[in-house]
Amino acid sequence: MIHKILENGHLQVTIPFKFRTISSRKKIVVPGTIADGTEPLALGLARAFRWQRYIDEGKFRNIRELAKAIGQDETAVAKTMRLRMLSPAIVHRIVTGDIPRSLNLKNLRQGIPDVWSEQEEKWIGGEVLSWGKG
Repeated sequence: MIHKILENGHLQVTIPFKFRTISSRKKIVVPGTIADGTEPLALGLARAFRWQRYIDEGKFRNIRELAKAIGQDETAVAKTMRLRMLSPAIVHRIVTGDIPRSLNLKNLRQGIPDVWSEQEEKWIGGEVLSWGKG
């Protein structure tokens, strides 16, 4: 965000953004923010990490107990929790709303490669953020 005071005393605020098509809808995405709090991938990712924290903290012993407590199918909970295995570059793309068409819940539910570089090649064309390269 850029602030500038104009000659007439008004404040001009410039916010960089880009238009993205997500789930067949045009959205305004501000870099560094989640495009929309209800986006399926962002929501799934948040749930995956929260549910794992519940298990780690001992609130639930396993996925079966967790699924029963939240009233969801055990298989669906397990598939959502696999999102924790995504590479940092892919997680970053999801959180910032910069999601290519190939990166969606349907494709992710078909299996997530164990190796991060394979995930990135498969879903974001090997395009990695500069901080993601060693």
